[in-house]
Amino acid sequence: MESNREDPVTYYKELEAEINKRIHASTNCRSFTLAFGQALEAHLKRARIHKRLTTRWLNRLELPNKDEIAAIAVRMVDYQEKLDLLDETIYTINQRQRKNQSQLRLLRKSTKILLAVLENEIREIQDDKLKTLEKELTELKQLFHTEFNWDEMNND
Repeated sequence: MESNREDPVTYYKELEAEINKRIHASTNCRSFTLAFGQALEAHLKRARIHKRLTTRWLNRLELPNKDEIAAIAVRMVDYQEKLDLLDETIYTINQRQRKNQSQLRLLRKSTKILLAVLENEIREIQDDKLKTLEKELTELKQLFHTEFNWDEMNND
C-alpha cells in the first residue's frame, strides 16, 4: 500500500473505485429503489401543489404566469425577426432610392442639354424658313416687278 500512496493518481482512482462499490452495494437493491421511487413521487406531488398554488396567486394578483411569459417571449422573438427584415428592406429601398435619384439627376441634366439643343435647332429652322421665305418674296417681287415692267412696255 505504501507504494500506491506514492502515486497520488493511482491512489485516488482506487479510492474512487472503492467508494463506487459501496454506493452500488447500498443502492442496488429493491428496498432502496422502492424508497427512492416513493420519495420522488412525494416530491412531484408537492411540486404540482406548489405550481397550482403559485398559479392561483398569480391569477388573483393578475400577474402573468410562466407559460404566458414564455408566449410573450416567443412573440417578441418573432417580432424582432420581422423588425430586422423590415430594417433590411428599408435599407435596400433607401439604397435603390439614392441610385434612382442619381440617375434622375443625370436624366434631368441631359434633358436640359437636349432641350437647349432642340431650342437652338428650332431657332435655326425658323431663321432658315424666314430667310427662305424672304428670298422667295424677293424673287416674287422681282418677278412681279419684271412682269409689270414688261406689261408697261407692251402698252407703249
